[in-house]
Amino acid sequence: MVGIAVISHGSLCEGILDSVSMVAGTMKQTESISLQPGENPDSYQNRVKRAVERLDTGDGVLVLVDLIGGTPFNTICMLSQELNIHIVTGMNLAMLITAALERTEDITMDMLAEKVEKAGAQGIRSLRRE
Repeated sequence: MVGIAVISHGSLCEGILDSVSMVAGTMKQTESISLQPGENPDSYQNRVKRAVERLDTGDGVLVLVDLIGGTPFNTICMLSQELNIHIVTGMNLAMLITAALERTEDITMDMLAEKVEKAGAQGIRSLRRE
């Protein structure tokens, strides 16, 4: 089964997993790795690498990250050169719920990433009463 790592600045990744569990139940083979204020980037990189290695049981790891360009994103990009991962940015609740509900033993990392990315984009709307 594809592992899932959720990474972010601060506790966003922990909170979003908590919210997903309210809707879709606890996600197995999933970890959150939050960058703490003042944390050394090398220390964070080591924690992310260890988590991804734990999560990869042979099918790879889908990594959802809060935004492009920050330390969590830069960290996972560097690690992508040596780990079997697929990165999707702009993490939101719709993406994680989709990952929880669509992940099966048969789905590939790339197929799951495509579904997650689509759900994230479809969940963004601007609504206004006229």
